[in-house]
Amino acid sequence: MELKLKQIEDGVFELDVRGNACPFPQIYTELALKKIGDARLEVITDNPPSARDLPIVLKKRGYQVESEKEGDHWRIKIWK
Repeated sequence: MELKLKQIEDGVFELDVRGNACPFPQIYTELALKKIGDARLEVITDNPPSARDLPIVLKKRGYQVESEKEGDHWRIKIWK
C-alpha cells in the first residue's frame, strides 16, 4: 500500500489508514513519523483496535497523543 500521507498545514501532516486492520495502521504510522521528523502527525483510522492501541504504544515511546472520535473514524494527533 502507498503511504497516504499529505501535508495539511505548515508542520502538520495527515495519514489516512482507514480500511486497514492491525498491525498495518501502526506500521504506517511509524513510517510516517520517521518521514516527517518533528512535525505533528494526524492519523485517521476506522479500526477500533488501532484507535485503542496506537495511543498507548506511542505514549510509551515518548509522544504526546490526543485521540477523538469523528463520526465513523478516529483522528489521532501525535507530536513530540
